[in-house]
Amino acid sequence: MAGPLAKALAQRQRAREALLEEARAYAKRVREALGEAEVYLFGSVARGDFNLESDLDLLVVSPALPQDPLERARLLFALRQGREEPRGLLPEEFARLRAKGGLWFLEGALRL
Repeated sequence: MAGPLAKALAQRQRAREALLEEARAYAKRVREALGEAEVYLFGSVARGDFNLESDLDLLVVSPALPQDPLERARLLFALRQGREEPRGLLPEEFARLRAKGGLWFLEGALRL
């Protein structure tokens, strides 16, 4: 019985690694476009409880992001190549949210 279980676990690990590579590639594109940026992967892929339909929840923190939230979203979504679901914050917004406990969703996040 250990054989099929071990095979399934290995397959799951390979699937997660592929998703992590997708997320890292997005982070690279963000840094190429913006220069300085912190990129966090959060949600089911970061936690490891993803499924075949899971997206890549990403938070981008950069002083180079547009001030206007719609322009910010447009820029971050233009860098997508797959299942990335980016959100963006300016560093001061990130600091404010952190101080208020508003970044609870980043618990267990991976910094890329």
